[in-house]
Amino acid sequence: MVTRGVVASGVFKPLADSYRDKFFNAGIVVRGERVMAFMGIGSVVAWVAYVFIAGPPPLQAVLAFPIIFAVAAVGVDYWVKYQIRRRLRKFNDQLEMALQLMATGLRAGLGLRQALVVVGQESPEPIRSEFLRVIRQTNVGLSIYDALDQLARRMPCAEMVILARSLRTQAETGGNLVRLLEQLALTIKARRRIERKVKAISAEGVASGYVIGGLPVGVAVLLVIMMPDMRHALLFTTVGHFAILAACILEGIGAFLISVILKMDI
Repeated sequence: MVTRGVVASGVFKPLADSYRDKFFNAGIVVRGERVMAFMGIGSVVAWVAYVFIAGPPPLQAVLAFPIIFAVAAVGVDYWVKYQIRRRLRKFNDQLEMALQLMATGLRAGLGLRQALVVVGQESPEPIRSEFLRVIRQTNVGLSIYDALDQLARRMPCAEMVILARSLRTQAETGGNLVRLLEQLALTIKARRRIERKVKAISAEGVASGYVIGGLPVGVAVLLVIMMPDMRHALLFTTVGHFAILAACILEGIGAFLISVILKMDI
């Protein structure tokens, strides 16, 4: 039993570690092993429900479990990536205020490290935890510029990368650090203004995408409710299962194409 546990932990440890790193970047406090356990239990429950409700042939029932597990894994991965993007957006929105606070501290006579401490103490999440982590890394011997480079890798936004590189360059070549931070804050403010304009312009396309994506789902629900013969053909036959799978794949392709068309880099 011990050997099997060691082998299992060795097999699933890289996957659990990847979930742990993603959850850390998303600000979610949970262990990767626990997520994998919940995902496995949920997949088993969904598979058992599918077998009892649909009553598929044995071979189809066996093949359904890895498909359900894969869908669950993709769903968890998509949710984590959504949380990471959401946290990154909040970080970007708070970075302008953080730079202004740093510039104010430097103008008052504080050093760069002390200014980062002030930002970490006075700012909301996620700026607070990220900047305080930079301070903790400097406490164990890492240079402040290397710690900021790691922050730029954890929060991969253009503004944070520019900040880390600008501070390192300023330390090597000299210059007015207060003015640099203020100019960067103004640049971030201008970028946010442009992003809001782009979001307003593309709002119609986003709404159209939601409508187009929701129409097949609405039609399917109406068919299941109002047409018993069609409901039986869709839910209890192999051809119906493949039709549902094909529809889901086409919906995914359409959503991806719409997102690519509406994506604008600023």
